[in-house]
Amino acid sequence: MGRRQKDHHRQPGTRQAQTLNIAARWAGQLWELLRPVGRPDVPAGLTAGVLIVVPLLVAAALGRTSLGAAITLSATLMLYPSPYPLPRLMLVRGTAVTAAGVFVRLVAEQPWLLAAGVTAAAVAGAFWPILSTTGALACLFIGIMADPGVGVPGLAQLIGAAWAALAVLLLGRLSVSVPPSLSSLATRARHAGRLGLLVGASMSIMALSGMRSSGGHWLVTAVLITLRPMTPEGMTIRYAQRMLGGTVGSAIAALILIGHPSTLVTAFCVGAAGALAHTYRAANYTYWSIWMPVMVLLLADFGHPEPWTASVIRLAMNFAGGLAAIAAVRYLWPDPPEPGSASF
Repeated sequence: MGRRQKDHHRQPGTRQAQTLNIAARWAGQLWELLRPVGRPDVPAGLTAGVLIVVPLLVAAALGRTSLGAAITLSATLMLYPSPYPLPRLMLVRGTAVTAAGVFVRLVAEQPWLLAAGVTAAAVAGAFWPILSTTGALACLFIGIMADPGVGVPGLAQLIGAAWAALAVLLLGRLSVSVPPSLSSLATRARHAGRLGLLVGASMSIMALSGMRSSGGHWLVTAVLITLRPMTPEGMTIRYAQRMLGGTVGSAIAALILIGHPSTLVTAFCVGAAGALAHTYRAANYTYWSIWMPVMVLLLADFGHPEPWTASVIRLAMNFAGGLAAIAAVRYLWPDPPEPGSASF
């Protein structure tokens, strides 16, 4: 009886120790997600910030906010890290975003054709790593943003691509270097099948529920960015980084949107978020995942006023798309471990 009483008295201390151990493990895992693995790239961040904010300010001064958003979106898609030679990369990406602008204009008000185009671009990027998700993301976001009103299909996107390419070529590099893809053709084919299936299903949901009103474009975006030809373990780590960054970034964007910022304030916030994303991409992918949602959400707001609840919807869609990507890697033609498989 006495020993039971002693054990009973020790239980609160044991539970407290267990709680502290669990908290320590969580803190260690959180530190692994946030731990800097490289040095911030301030020149690249400042370059990106100027590239992003200048078109928005000029367009706002001219009363052409939709045009500014279209140019900035195209410039942003040109800046994603890549291991390929810059002249070739800028040519491929510039062609992709310009073609996306022309395509979206031709299929205006035809959501199923847009869905097919985004899916086809995603599959093409899975087979052609230098293209990656650029074409699919361009078709998706141009399709849900306001018409820039320049009359010539693809012109706004061409201007944005040229503006970014000029700055990148003068700087001589992007914000960070990533390893080239060494995936075999069979690995790319499996990745293309998974990506085509998930993007096609997500775009179908979007077309049925409304191309913009449903917020479904964030579901498609999460699939495109999270799903990569890598092992399930690698996907899990990338998903955790995206979820942590997306949660924090969406909260920051929601706080900014609650204040109903002016066009000028929004433009500077977009530029600052872009500068921070590209500055700290080299330090840790989680930091990139924090600031990119802020930039893109506010950029969408620049052309289409959005309530703060858009951030909540974005977070839910981000969560669902990431889970779908992990499930696809695990259960749809899973890849064996392959040295050198690239991640974004």
